[in-house]
Amino acid sequence: TEVGLRLYEHGRAIHNEMTAARETIANLGQGLQGRVGISVPSGYGQMVMGDWLIEFKRLYPGIVLDVLFENRADHLRDEVDIAVRVISEPPLSVVARSLGEMRYIACASRAYAQAHGLPNTPAELRERPLITAGVLGKHSRLRAYLRNESPGSSEEIMLEPTIIPEHFPFLRQGILAGLGVGLVPDYVVQDEVESGEVLVALEPY
Repeated sequence: TEVGLRLYEHGRAIHNEMTAARETIANLGQGLQGRVGISVPSGYGQMVMGDWLIEFKRLYPGIVLDVLFENRADHLRDEVDIAVRVISEPPLSVVARSLGEMRYIACASRAYAQAHGLPNTPAELRERPLITAGVLGKHSRLRAYLRNESPGSSEEIMLEPTIIPEHFPFLRQGILAGLGVGLVPDYVVQDEVESGEVLVALEPY
């Protein structure tokens, strides 16, 4: 009958909606899905964040990770949802959250230290072959602070590095090869410092 046909159509629509609801709940239960665009610094991204991102992907296989390795902070692309930067002052155009502090250290291989000694003051860095990241530029202005001292007690010197790579694994290679004193973020040689293969200078700074 016509009444029966209409009742049947309503019943079929209800059945289809229930099936769709069950599928949606089942898909949500399988984990997060979607795309995340993330921009990370070339050095920190390669040497520290890479393992974190791989582990994140293992935990959430439904997430598409679109990872850019770049150092620019003044212009973030539209496809970037999250950017991580090593920077003292973020641009005013972005909403920034501090994730912690990063410390630069002066360091050298054990072989270099045995042959030439380690610098005892920041000024002595001018007398050594210096290896530092390309992001600091050809002429690097260094401001060193004694720990637990006021900022007014800082010492500022100009440095001229002899090796200036932007590729941080190569930066570490230069230090391990004994080519000079490295001025690098602590994470670059963290494992080598712990093993004693690399020695840290200027520790009071």
